[in-house]
Amino acid sequence: MSRAFLYGPLCWPDLLEIVAGRPVACDPAILPGAGVRSGEDGRAVLGEGDGARGLLTEPLDPEVRARIDWYEAAFGATPEPAPDLGPDVVTHRAGDAGAGQGGWDLDAWIGAQGARAAIAAAEILRLRDSVPAGDMPARRRVAEARAHGIAQSRDRLRTATFGGTTPAEAIDVTSVAYPYEGFHRVEEWLFDHPRFDGGRSGPIRRALSHVTDAATVLPYDAVRDRVLVVEQIRVGPMSKGDPRPWLLEPVAGLIDAGETAENTALRELQEEAGLTAGPAELHLVGRYYPSPGGLAQVLTSFVALCDLPDDAAGLHGLEEEGEDIRGHLVPLPELAGMLDSGEAANAPLIVSAQWLMLNRDRLRAVG
Repeated sequence: MSRAFLYGPLCWPDLLEIVAGRPVACDPAILPGAGVRSGEDGRAVLGEGDGARGLLTEPLDPEVRARIDWYEAAFGATPEPAPDLGPDVVTHRAGDAGAGQGGWDLDAWIGAQGARAAIAAAEILRLRDSVPAGDMPARRRVAEARAHGIAQSRDRLRTATFGGTTPAEAIDVTSVAYPYEGFHRVEEWLFDHPRFDGGRSGPIRRALSHVTDAATVLPYDAVRDRVLVVEQIRVGPMSKGDPRPWLLEPVAGLIDAGETAENTALRELQEEAGLTAGPAELHLVGRYYPSPGGLAQVLTSFVALCDLPDDAAGLHGLEEEGEDIRGHLVPLPELAGMLDSGEAANAPLIVSAQWLMLNRDRLRAVG
């Protein structure tokens, strides 16, 4: 049995209970010669200082200790002795513990990151038996990005003009299983919901793929009246046996944890198309579920006013992500024809192009 000196996020009882798998009794403590600073991602890092304030746990059974060690390893932190607090006490320190500037505030962190951290922690702990420890820092970022989308959806209440007013609390969820967790997560839900006739549905089982939320952006040159679309191979059409698995699409990218859809759109414009735009050039098309019956993902689509000269189309993409992307300049009348012919087979392209047709005159006046 050992005790642990906890600092940073694990001083939040709600998160500690998720990580430990049960409530853990703790007392305030100070680790001499150490200090807690704020790292680049807002996480607490342990370095030198006049004394790090934190919590000293009760003696931990091997299972709880292993869960805490695993969670800390996902952030690159490993256990080390803390003899100043007792011969049986350990703490956790990341390899770059000297990094970070300024103080770290638990309440501020809870307000900014607490909701997604609690959601991500549950996924991180489920991966103990299936993912090598060395892979966890990368997998943790996927879990945090997925959790970021869930936290945002929980805080966003859609307008309900026709229907859609039954609250989620009316659903009786019996169980949620996770048979596969990777870049995508497969979930199996068993639930019972209220029916429109006043009865209950009875047990219903549904499976879905849970994917990190994404942003799409269609660059539009209002002066030249043309857009830029990107072409790349897609595994979805491959799996359907599509003889042409290369699709034309808007620029798109996954939303990282803590990132806004706007930030993602502007970042991906540079990475996938070599284009630079600012927030003022982004026009919201919509926020929507592309296939809510079996895909848990929210897309936020934009049209961006951009300068698209003849040499704007080129080859782009990040080599480390295996991206092979080719740009195409398409006059707006030809884009409309692609909708009619079925050449436009990517949902965000169809949605964004239709929005652009409706708002073309307004954007041309602005541009």
